[in-house]
Amino acid sequence: MLRRLGCVTEQQFEDVLNKISQEVDRRRRLGVTSAERAAAIKDTYQPLHPHVYHLQESYLVPKFKQIVEYCRSGDTSEEGLSGLLEEEAAVRVYRFPLFERSFCEELVEELEHFEQSSAPKGRPNTMNHYGILLNELGFDEGFITPLREHYLHPLTSLLYPDCGGRCLDSHKAFVVKYDMNEDLDLSYHYDNAEVTLNVSLGKDFTEGNLYFGDMRQV
Repeated sequence: MLRRLGCVTEQQFEDVLNKISQEVDRRRRLGVTSAERAAAIKDTYQPLHPHVYHLQESYLVPKFKQIVEYCRSGDTSEEGLSGLLEEEAAVRVYRFPLFERSFCEELVEELEHFEQSSAPKGRPNTMNHYGILLNELGFDEGFITPLREHYLHPLTSLLYPDCGGRCLDSHKAFVVKYDMNEDLDLSYHYDNAEVTLNVSLGKDFTEGNLYFGDMRQV
């Protein structure tokens, strides 16, 4: 395979192996380095809006709460749920409102405040150079976990029962940032996730389209 990709000399093979070894080592240390950053952030960072770290029902728009209530009721079906959602062109991709505008504005302000601080920052992946890992910032226990368990789980159980939607027990939550002078886009890729939720955040911007291709099970 490497030869088909143009790797033919001994030096080229050695360079590839070195890069692979470095990446394996980086991934092995991810848990340790992430925990170190989270501890440092907790000790040094002063939040601008402490309340946004704890999920409140008032942050959720009425339409989303209606969708969740339907999913929690006894008389449910995928067809009935589809009537409450906007189905996109891609297969099994849906759109619905989630957060109130006022909460989104405060969340963006909090993220900008953190980005401007001197606290250490881990980036979401090797492709995005600008963004924040929400677990390191302290959003997991009070916000992301209850959002997944109490609100998203009823929804994914109906929409994706064959893809693990009924037994979601973990998550990776992060934000990525795009700007004309920073990251402009993210190349087409596959996520290692049973279910993905994307929330569009920002101030004044255009474009920001999100494209979905076919699903692939590995």
